Amino acid sequence: MSTSALTVLFEKVRSGDNSQLDELYSILYKDIKAVAGHQISLINSGETITPTVLANECYLKLLKSQNLPCTDKRHFMQYLAKSMRSFLLDNIRAKNSLKREGFMMEFNISQFIGCDDVDIRFMDIDRILHLVEEIDPILAEILQYKLIFNLTFKEIGEYMEKSERQILRQWKQAKALLLALLNEH
Repeated sequence: MSTSALTVLFEKVRSGDNSQLDELYSILYKDIKAVAGHQISLINSGETITPTVLANECYLKLLKSQNLPCTDKRHFMQYLAKSMRSFLLDNIRAKNSLKREGFMMEFNISQFIGCDDVDIRFMDIDRILHLVEEIDPILAEILQYKLIFNLTFKEIGEYMEKSERQILRQWKQAKALLLALLNEH
């Protein structure tokens, strides 16, 4: 579907036409489910949540929201990623309150940021991304695309309408900020 057609759908949804949300969600469902699958793969929790369940839970949350704060696909996917993280964190917290044990990520974050021995719990990702967002929303967005969406630098550049080279420069800044915040906290 063309970008202009998606823009029209976003306009209709923002104006309160939830029937268009169905169409918008179905058009972007493949991307949404891929993001959900990647987020679930980040946690080693014995979770029975599937990408389909996570994508559908986010859809239900969207239906309940009064005003969708998204103007385009980029903002929409960011909103969904935060919604998915929130849902997963709520489930982890519920299990933690029962079991009193933390869930660790299956992968070592060093594969993304290039430093050895950096382990981070899934719950910490959300907290750190919020801190980065307060400091620099653009760097937080790049971190989210790389760590949560698992996009390539070229794909990130396409989403953000920047060159791959610009994204790589900002990625280096984002990594440095992330490492500083991890060391601080």
